[in-house]
Amino acid sequence: MLHSIWQAGKILWTLHSGSDSPSVTRKEMLLVLEHTLIEVDHYEPESSYRGTLVLVHGMSPKGKDDPRMLALCSALSQVGFRVLAPEIASIKALKIEAAQIKELAEIFLSIAEDRALTPTGKLGVLAPSFSGALSLAAASRPEVSDKIEAICAIGAFTQVDTVMSYLLQAQDADPYGRFIALKKIIPLVYPEDTLIQGALDAAIDDNINARTVDDLNNALNTYLQNIPQQDRQDILRLFQDAQYRESLFSRSKGIMSEELAAIDVMQNIAGLKARVFLLHGRDDNVIPCEQSERLYQQLKHLQKHVKLVVTPFIDHGDTAFHLRQVRDLARIIQGFSNYFRDLSRVSVLH
Repeated sequence: MLHSIWQAGKILWTLHSGSDSPSVTRKEMLLVLEHTLIEVDHYEPESSYRGTLVLVHGMSPKGKDDPRMLALCSALSQVGFRVLAPEIASIKALKIEAAQIKELAEIFLSIAEDRALTPTGKLGVLAPSFSGALSLAAASRPEVSDKIEAICAIGAFTQVDTVMSYLLQAQDADPYGRFIALKKIIPLVYPEDTLIQGALDAAIDDNINARTVDDLNNALNTYLQNIPQQDRQDILRLFQDAQYRESLFSRSKGIMSEELAAIDVMQNIAGLKARVFLLHGRDDNVIPCEQSERLYQQLKHLQKHVKLVVTPFIDHGDTAFHLRQVRDLARIIQGFSNYFRDLSRVSVLH
């Protein structure tokens, strides 16, 4: 118990302080699946082996090389976990696809069955945002459900159509999340319009690199200056008119109705056997915290082992904290402590 609390506290402090460990070695390996090769970063534990943990990156063009991923992988390896971070090409490309569930299940199964990586044949999974929900669905598939001991989903969704509607309409929704939603629906509604897709890519690039909207030299403004006036106005309407965006989403629903149903996590977790830790920012403006609360209730209804922590501590991905949040930090540490204890109880010391 005390060791798992130490693990949780050390990881939160590492992320908060921005410290890293130059001694942590990141090795590259290839995972051979039936139809593809997956690049995987392998972090070996610095202390006694406490379990094997698969970290699935979020929707970032940097994929497993996102600085937040690197810091978390490093921190987890420092407290005894063998960490494996696969690169999911479609998630890195900011795509939302039902096929990602099957791909993640194949990755989990391959790693679990490699006894050099996973001596007990059981592993843990940790994933944020859209990847967290997809990982829960993947861990529920019959071929892999017995292999996942515990799963932590941070800021996960339950119903992707509800989240997309929020991102497209809500004034306070995060622009980056909105751009990802638009990247999904624009090719369905305007399959031949590459100008809009190019504008979205430019806007995403600005967001990732913290360029402001009023920067005349940012990627989006530069892009708009080089296209016809009418196309420019259509693109600006897409960025500025919430009702227009929602109308496009309504038009796209019929095209992707089957895919939306396949990604609906609520309909895909009946076979889940892993213990679940749900962590969600109270003021998350990409995926509202109500999504994890709804998922928690569904898992409880299905009599699954699940814990939920909703907290202001991880608002907008910021890990800085203040003294007034000490009680809230204690809840997060307890949640992670339980998660790590679930992983460590099936580990083999060697």
